[in-house]
Amino acid sequence: MSIKGLISASQLSRGDIEKYIKVASRFAKRNLPIKAKNDPPIISLFFFEESTRTRVGFIAAAYRLGMEVINVTEAKFHERMGRAESLEDTIRSIQSYCDLICMRHPDPEVFNSLDLILEKPVINCGNGDGEHPTQALIDLYTIYKEFNRLDNLKIAFIGNPRYSRSAHSLIIALSKFKNIEIRTISPKELYFSNEQRKAYLDSGNILEETTEMHAGDMDVIYVTGFPAILPIKTFSQKMQARYWITPEVVKTFKKGAVVLCPLPRIDEIDPAVDGDSMAKYFSESKNGLYMRMAILNKFL
Repeated sequence: MSIKGLISASQLSRGDIEKYIKVASRFAKRNLPIKAKNDPPIISLFFFEESTRTRVGFIAAAYRLGMEVINVTEAKFHERMGRAESLEDTIRSIQSYCDLICMRHPDPEVFNSLDLILEKPVINCGNGDGEHPTQALIDLYTIYKEFNRLDNLKIAFIGNPRYSRSAHSLIIALSKFKNIEIRTISPKELYFSNEQRKAYLDSGNILEETTEMHAGDMDVIYVTGFPAILPIKTFSQKMQARYWITPEVVKTFKKGAVVLCPLPRIDEIDPAVDGDSMAKYFSESKNGLYMRMAILNKFL
């Protein structure tokens, strides 16, 4: 694929990740927005799927960097047209108005169809149940802030890693580091697919899979969410409840562990956990601003 930008976590080297974290850390230490230039860059947000944190996060990051933002939420359509304008035509037209595109789309294969027409760098802000590489960078930045390292870590993926695009990008990114132990805690049907875990296993790191809620020796508890209705089947609330993070479950985690979640939270984490010192998912969301600033800074 010849698209410039950030489409997959597989594009990131260990050095790339460490540089993003370094730049994000610098932005986090600043109290004031960076002043706009005389001719600020323009980013265009092509969000064809609902989003709150990712869309608003990139808008805020752009404004902090003195950039301008164009919002596109749907292809042009009127009932007299018969059907909506194609995504390809929308992008061909609007990319000439901006310097970078941030795109979110429900189709995991969307970037394959755009390979030959994109002329500007593109940031993948989520492509269906494919990947979410910017979220993986936010996750890694948060983990680094908590442990001051990205090697020698034990990380549990709980709930629904198979259909979690955030988990897909994170496991790829973790393959760039050493002595990582991942434990998938979910129903067997929701374990990572062979394709999803290939790069990680090829790195020589360890993967364990279990249906039992056993995470007492883990450093990071990564909660992916577990909706009842998934492509593979519909799960009962009783099955979902086996993987909920409650105050009682948190008590089984080791001292110093952290609980992360890419959000939004539905019912996978009890709100009663929010006040626990292990709960870092809202800090993780705050870190998203600085990492998105680092990403925009990289390409503009």
